[in-house]
Amino acid sequence: MPHWTALLPAALPEGAALSREALGWWALQFTPRVACLEEAVVLEWGGSQRLFGGPARLLARLDMASRQQGAQACAHAPSALGALAVARQQVLLAGMGASDAVHLQPIPLDAPSLPTPDWVRLDLLTVSALAAHAHTLNRLGCRTVADVMALPRGGISRRFGPVVLQALDQLCGLRPETFTWLSLPAVFEHRVILPTRVDTAEGLIHAIESVLPALCAWLAGQQAGLNALHLRWHHGRRRHGDETGAHLIRVSTPTHHAARLSKLIHEHLQHIRLAAPVEELTLRVDDFQTIEAPCAALFPEGGAALLNAPSGSHITPAARKVQRDALAALVDQLSARLGPERVLQGHIHADHRPERAQRWQAASETMPALPAPPPVDWPQPTWLLPQPLPLATLPDAQGQHAHPFYQGRLDLIAGPHRIEAGWWDAAPDTDAVARDYFLASSAIAGLLWIFRARPVTGGEAPRWFLHGFFA
Repeated sequence: MPHWTALLPAALPEGAALSREALGWWALQFTPRVACLEEAVVLEWGGSQRLFGGPARLLARLDMASRQQGAQACAHAPSALGALAVARQQVLLAGMGASDAVHLQPIPLDAPSLPTPDWVRLDLLTVSALAAHAHTLNRLGCRTVADVMALPRGGISRRFGPVVLQALDQLCGLRPETFTWLSLPAVFEHRVILPTRVDTAEGLIHAIESVLPALCAWLAGQQAGLNALHLRWHHGRRRHGDETGAHLIRVSTPTHHAARLSKLIHEHLQHIRLAAPVEELTLRVDDFQTIEAPCAALFPEGGAALLNAPSGSHITPAARKVQRDALAALVDQLSARLGPERVLQGHIHADHRPERAQRWQAASETMPALPAPPPVDWPQPTWLLPQPLPLATLPDAQGQHAHPFYQGRLDLIAGPHRIEAGWWDAAPDTDAVARDYFLASSAIAGLLWIFRARPVTGGEAPRWFLHGFFA
């Protein structure tokens, strides 16, 4: 048996409310069988119920989440037209007084099938084919769908045409319904024509926030998070030709949360100076990636408990995710406020040369996946010098071996650990290294990491360098 849900968007989408198209994008995260039916969005979720823990959990999630998205009604039925009629009845009951709704009764959401006495107790206005003849049907004494279904089918067909019978059969699930399934656009792009000319970048925040619900609905349907958001504004063509401006907003980790995006956009707009008043604005997202759906915890935890959970092996996955998201939001805000070149993030790189074993880039940029470096079987210093420091050497008492000095004579307690790398690089004269690393001890400086540079070309004496300190 089919399982249908109808979602009625708000009459005038404002704030967090979604339009019909955006509400359909959002519903695609539950099932690929989503379509637009008149002013509503209908979805058939029979094949997806097991993925969400059964029909009861899926319906409860749809009811709660659709209200959060601004839908004014959410109803379920075995047919799409039936679900739409029940959703319309919910709106009618909400807007009527007790005296006006004597013939209307709430429809149970778990009604088994159509037709039944409960399902047919619908107002004529809930079915478009009947609403077109509501005046005539009222004069015949018909107030509900049940009253119309009690009339002879031949008389209904002769007086009102086959459309009414077809709608009644589809309402009861006796005739198949055909739909054009909704599909997500590959790229999100939304154009906003501003009601008035905006002179400052901060004045664009209201227009941008009006688009964020649709953007987040598109990301929810994609089950993805964006990596970058393109803003493009257009100045008045009469005075400034076809002049435009653009700004790119990057995030450190993929996100689909409107609150995080709103704060980040507001931070970026504070550092933008417009060359001329803006009349049009375009938001575009073409850089996104799939994100994993969060797993529900066995024992639900509060938001403060998750954010303030102590680090360690006993931290729950939910607390770890909340802390990771909070850190990413902080990094994005600092990058927007201080500049991406001042907020850097280090990444391990598979290279035997210590100075090339890590790379630093802007923390707001998504780092591509790199192969994991091989395990290190040699102690690494806590502090690595930016450039190796040449060390003086003095021969021993016999004048045979030169010992390195740094705040006194250094005693070699481990080594050598030989490294030969860089000969494959573009500039082998500068990148090729041949070193023997030692763990040295100093009575004043502590444990040091030094190396003896062996000549690559030959003919030169070995030299000693200090490369790092152990804490």
